[in-house]
Amino acid sequence: MVDVSAQVSDRQQPRASLALWIGFYSLAAIALIALLNLPGAGDYVGVDNDDVMRLVEVRDLLSGQSWFDLMQYRLGLAGGTLMHWSRFIDLPIAALIWFFGMFLPQRMAEAAALFVWPVSLNLPVLYFIGLGARRLGGERAMFAALALTVLFLLQVQRFEPGGIDHHNAQMTLIAIVAAALVDPLHRASSYVLAGLAAAIALAVGAETTPLLAVVGIIIAVRWALSGKPYATAARSFGLAFALFTGAAYAATVPSVLYTKVTCDNLSFGFLALTVYGGVALFALASLGSRAPMAVRLGALACIGAGAAGLTLAVMPQCLQNPLAGLDPLLKEIWLDRVSEAQSIVSMVTLRPSSIGGFYFVGFIAMVVSAWRVRMGERRDVYLVLFVLLTAAWLISLVQVRASTFPQMLSILPLSVLIAELQAISRRDPDSVIAGLPFAIMTLASIPGVWFIAGYLATEAAGSDKAEKMAAASAKLTVCTKEANLSTLNRLPKGMIAAPSNMGAPILRFTGHSVLSAPYHRNPEGMLVVLHAGLAAPEKAEAILGNAGADYVAFCPDDGEMKELAARAPDGLAAALLKDRPPAFLKDVTPADAPDLKVYRLVR
Repeated sequence: MVDVSAQVSDRQQPRASLALWIGFYSLAAIALIALLNLPGAGDYVGVDNDDVMRLVEVRDLLSGQSWFDLMQYRLGLAGGTLMHWSRFIDLPIAALIWFFGMFLPQRMAEAAALFVWPVSLNLPVLYFIGLGARRLGGERAMFAALALTVLFLLQVQRFEPGGIDHHNAQMTLIAIVAAALVDPLHRASSYVLAGLAAAIALAVGAETTPLLAVVGIIIAVRWALSGKPYATAARSFGLAFALFTGAAYAATVPSVLYTKVTCDNLSFGFLALTVYGGVALFALASLGSRAPMAVRLGALACIGAGAAGLTLAVMPQCLQNPLAGLDPLLKEIWLDRVSEAQSIVSMVTLRPSSIGGFYFVGFIAMVVSAWRVRMGERRDVYLVLFVLLTAAWLISLVQVRASTFPQMLSILPLSVLIAELQAISRRDPDSVIAGLPFAIMTLASIPGVWFIAGYLATEAAGSDKAEKMAAASAKLTVCTKEANLSTLNRLPKGMIAAPSNMGAPILRFTGHSVLSAPYHRNPEGMLVVLHAGLAAPEKAEAILGNAGADYVAFCPDDGEMKELAARAPDGLAAALLKDRPPAFLKDVTPADAPDLKVYRLVR
């Protein structure tokens, strides 16, 4: 059923107000982000390894590497490592660097581009979350949503200057899809745009694939239950998703990989499934919308069975975690220590104070959406939000980095409730009790409030540990700064064996190659460094020599080196940390790099 009152409300909303207020809130968000991040900033690249590696990839593209060539030739064993990142993110960053480079030195051009790109994504996130909230609850909800979105953007590191990894773009694309799903008029334009956003999200990275699958199921089931009133929306999304995914595939995948199936990026398997599902949905909505509901549900079940069969036939390996096949040593020393890849079970042990910030707001939004459904208020739309939020929240339980999606999506139902509670409080402005629910719900809808509350609740028990971890992290950050690593350029170019967290910075600041960097597509190079660090010196020499290593470099405070030394007290890593290098290593540490240790293999 289509809510007629919602249709009228949506039509009557003044179109200019959204653009005007989006502009105001965007400027406010950008100003606050700049104020919080630029003073005292020591680097123009984000703190994440992925930000650094993205810049290396963009530089390669600007230097003439082919659009279709995603090989990182300076990473890993001989021949390099084929990366799985999309050129769709490289392109705007490269374009901005090229543009600013016309009138700025290269370094300043990069700094300007790396400020503009992540900060500019504030605008579409604000626009589509604000649009979605207005479609749900009118202008009051829109204002509440815009305020909550600004706070969300300030909290999420991905939207800060230097954040050029693809996660911010993925959040933006999911915001576009969410705004379409709550369109009360089911406009073709909304669903075509959603299909385009979903296709780009799939091409940008496979992390959003489970959520996009849920979106497709939501649209298909809504069509099966509603029939003709929802036919245009289903047709538009199905055809757009299929066509735009095909276009993205042709635009980014080299012809030699057309039939290869990989599970961490847009490959033949995802293309086949998307085209099949999209075209099938388009055909069903075009031919069967007038059929009885039972027939529509039966036809949809057949299409679903076909999709399951196609998945088993073409990409059965993708039904499990793409990282499940990692070598156990890599999993223990690297993956299990990546904070953003932790599950809620690990977070309870490692960072219990952050559980509320990551998970509570999404859960509250799920409860609010379920309550709306139970009360019969725009049941179809709130049921959609409940399913979408639940899917996003469950995904975040597996990997905490996905928690930003339910946090963002929660703004839609929570902003409507906040607007309603505010209206109630304004009827009796002198009553504290009347305004209390509004104040409590507003605070409860802000993830940052839960982060602060968790920190305050656990400060006494965890402050010493937190301070030690922060101090160790600060020392490692200093070690991998340009002042240290650029001194490596004085050495003849060669292959450096270094802990994984040093890999991307070495690629950025030097012309050397590295065996290891924290990317699952380079397990062989990472394992060489780990095995060499654990091995007795005489065996380590053979391991490093066979891998073509010319240098060994490390920061004495690096956690990976300490872990290797603890596991193998008689191994190479332990010897180096004790400043007892074996005879096959000659100390070539630059005098002006006191935080770094560098050795050359003597052959």
